[in-house]
Amino acid sequence: MKGGFVMPFSKDALLKDHVGQDDISGFLAEGTEIHGEVRFRDVLRVDGKITGKVISEKELVIGESGDVEADVDVGVLSVSGKVTGTIHVKEKLEIHPTGRVIGDLTLEKPNLVIHEGGVFEGNIDMNAEKKKDARDAAHKEAEIESIRRHSSTN
Repeated sequence: MKGGFVMPFSKDALLKDHVGQDDISGFLAEGTEIHGEVRFRDVLRVDGKITGKVISEKELVIGESGDVEADVDVGVLSVSGKVTGTIHVKEKLEIHPTGRVIGDLTLEKPNLVIHEGGVFEGNIDMNAEKKKDARDAAHKEAEIESIRRHSSTN
């Protein structure tokens, strides 16, 4: 750590062990609220409150005081606080011992970790990516068959 002094809301003070200091895009401090759509590039740490929509290809980290009531569409979701809403995760969802996730959850990959004490309430659709690929393939096959039937009748 450079200089030994850590600001109370600095990256060093707010990050979990698994998120490196240089990886974080930003954070929402406790006592701060955002209503609307939030988009970010790398890692966003939330210790405040977000209501609305959260979108990113990367990681959303919800601290113990964090509260998100939103449609969430992220690559990785790590929850120590509370998330309520419709949640879509591409890579991994991890619910820590103080974490609560309430709502409809869609996981593209079957990568869900719920630590002892962590809570999930709602519906889970796992392997959504494989199911989507299978539906797309079936739909394309049906279209090809329809074209074949139409061509043979003409």
